[in-house]
Amino acid sequence: MKTQLYHSSLIMHALLLSLAFVLPSLVVCNPALATKSQSLLPSQNKAKIWGIVPKLIDSNIPKQIIVMGGPASGKGTQCEKLRDKHGLVHISSGDLLRKAVSSRDGGPTAPHISTIKQCMEAGKLIPDSLMTRLILDRLRSRDCQERGYILDGYPRTLAQAQSLQDAGISPDVFLLLNVRDEDAIKRVIGRRTDSKTGLVYHLEYNPPPNDPEVQKRLIIRSDDTLESMKVRLKQFRKNVASVESWYRDIKREVDGSKSPSEVSKDIDATLKQMRKRKQRA
Repeated sequence: MKTQLYHSSLIMHALLLSLAFVLPSLVVCNPALATKSQSLLPSQNKAKIWGIVPKLIDSNIPKQIIVMGGPASGKGTQCEKLRDKHGLVHISSGDLLRKAVSSRDGGPTAPHISTIKQCMEAGKLIPDSLMTRLILDRLRSRDCQERGYILDGYPRTLAQAQSLQDAGISPDVFLLLNVRDEDAIKRVIGRRTDSKTGLVYHLEYNPPPNDPEVQKRLIIRSDDTLESMKVRLKQFRKNVASVESWYRDIKREVDGSKSPSEVSKDIDATLKQMRKRKQRA
């Protein structure tokens, strides 16, 4: 009897040892079990184990957004608010151009830096081929693929919109911020940029800190002059109609003359409404 019990205990012990080695491999090899076991982990632990960005994208809004508006319409501010609130990638056509001009090697646009500088200083549009190359390279980045994106100020011409479609990129919504030309000019004339931090201030609406060091760093962008602004507004009015028509099925207009917080609320409401409509379709 004792011998039988001894043999039974040995068998049981061996079974337990085998299970200890087999079960973990099953969890790893079986995707369903792995997913189930992962779902039991706290969200913070998931981030540590899998490298997930802790800030999740808001699933209540579209993930591929175009924000369009004339110069000084506030589109840059609203794009930053969307980025911070919903985790989307903010792609500013202006920032990409300024980065290309200021970088040492210039990247793929190096041979065309002088052309870009001349266009920016005169307030004219960058050739479509150059602008599209910069945008598409950015859109193909991993963060845009995973998190979604906000296109700030692109596409500005029908040819650019067609290039996006040819590249297989279909935005979910085209937001147009409406601001009167006279109000836009007033916004630009008082704008100052911190050459070190890149922060943008306005002498009336958002004054810079009363700090001598900051005051020394403030500059006026080459395209923020009255003459340049008039050219930019004329160019914008000339081209925006064709782009609006291209995206007419997904176009939504927002009053950009309100305060930044009010405009942000209107944009959020518009995006959530479009998301619900798309889910019902």
